[in-house]
Amino acid sequence: MLHVEKSQSINKLKHFDWILLIIVLALNAFGMFIIRSVSVQLESPGIFIKQGVGIALGMICIVVLCLIDYKDLRILGFPAYWVIIILLVLVLRYGIGEDETGSKAWLDLGPITFQPSELCKVTFVLIIALYLERIVIKTGKFNYIKLLFFAALPVFLIFQQPDYGTVLVYGFIFICMVFFAGLPYKYIFIGAGACASGVFIVYITGLYQLLPKYMLNRFYSYFNKDVDPLGINFQVSRAIQHIGSGQLWGRGWGNGWAAERVPFAHTDFIFSVVAEELGFFGASILILLFLAFFARCIYIAWHTRERYGAFIVMGLTAMFLAHFIENVGMNIGLLPVTGIPLPFISYGASSVVSNLIAAGIILSISMHKERLMFE
Repeated sequence: MLHVEKSQSINKLKHFDWILLIIVLALNAFGMFIIRSVSVQLESPGIFIKQGVGIALGMICIVVLCLIDYKDLRILGFPAYWVIIILLVLVLRYGIGEDETGSKAWLDLGPITFQPSELCKVTFVLIIALYLERIVIKTGKFNYIKLLFFAALPVFLIFQQPDYGTVLVYGFIFICMVFFAGLPYKYIFIGAGACASGVFIVYITGLYQLLPKYMLNRFYSYFNKDVDPLGINFQVSRAIQHIGSGQLWGRGWGNGWAAERVPFAHTDFIFSVVAEELGFFGASILILLFLAFFARCIYIAWHTRERYGAFIVMGLTAMFLAHFIENVGMNIGLLPVTGIPLPFISYGASSVVSNLIAAGIILSISMHKERLMFE
């Protein structure tokens, strides 16, 4: 039977990270400010309303998570993980998606659509943190196998959708958590060598040609940015154009053209809207908010003496960091285009609820972390 040690003697409000909460609220307010602008320009008020509902649900989740001890997630994480796995299986059979990419990643729940792979990132982190803790404290020789199994299962199902961008995020989370856990470098090098060998074999055998055409076009356009600006490079070239047009102070809220002219401007390319309407100044404020968010998360992980909590915080921080780097990078042409939203900013109820649940878990860990020595 799994034993869960509780942190009953800790003054929760004293340890609550109000700074992180303020940053999270600021990021969500920034996101709603931009989504409102997009919804007005596209004459689609539903975008703003659904985003608001998602934030409201996410805030409720934060309150609930802060009321429970995060150490209970050692037990609750397993049923949550398997529920999401079942939903990922259902996506393969009943999922809906985009005709352009052929990806079927959403479940139609009537008035709303739900993307299980977004919430799965949170349960993925919870399970990986649990087995990393068991490996570090050496509770069993089969924990390495269990770690790989529970990590590979959701990745395999998401790969079948197919949603390759999300698969890369899972890989980034896993690598960061393994590195932070301090596992022997020989395992890390073996894994990295296997991945590199696999990529090399796929390239020399020509198996990469079996990838979907849209994905091949994305890679080709990334390495040939001047080719076909009205075709495969249209999205990125338009995004860069509108980002540059914002100059220092921007065109003003609601006065940009990116929302209408850049495909998926309200989701994947929301940063182009931010930079055009608010300029370099507004985009810098957003980036500074994210940097403050990452710094605060790392601070919480560093001061969490219990390994399980520290692993969770670093895994969730890696999730946010992967989204931030990829989304901003692809908007300015530094990284290939993937369907990765900008946390708290991009439109998407599934994404914003998942992000706020992750933030709620981090806040719960800040409340229940162990006392410092001599405190």
